[in-house]
Amino acid sequence: MAPEAERPFGSQVLMWLCLLSSISALMDLVSSIHPLYPSRYIFPETPAQRTVSIVIGLSCAPLFYGIRRRLAVAWKFGWVVLIASFSSLIVEALASLNQMPQSGGWIASAVVTISFAAVAIYWGRWWKHQKSYFIQPGL
Repeated sequence: MAPEAERPFGSQVLMWLCLLSSISALMDLVSSIHPLYPSRYIFPETPAQRTVSIVIGLSCAPLFYGIRRRLAVAWKFGWVVLIASFSSLIVEALASLNQMPQSGGWIASAVVTISFAAVAIYWGRWWKHQKSYFIQPGL
């Protein structure tokens, strides 16, 4: 395993964000099974939305391990997590737009779709450049 000084800063941040996301998803899973208290201040979400967020969050746990151990399969799995995350976000954004009156119609939907595509392309290019980190043998 590479010492912390040799690990790129972006990969370090992503690794810890994956750990925090998986812990958060685990806590969300526990609270959906056994709610501690009903809150009036949470956003309403459907069971499907909660399930998708828990699955994506828990899929960050193996990604954390793979980034930490520099496993080549983690780089490939990162693409799955990236595509699933952005797909979920764009579906939620477009569904929210459709529920709003006076939301701008197809123009707003086009702007949201193009914006999310641009962000996904940016992060996809960043992830593509991280491949060398996973190919080098760990120390």
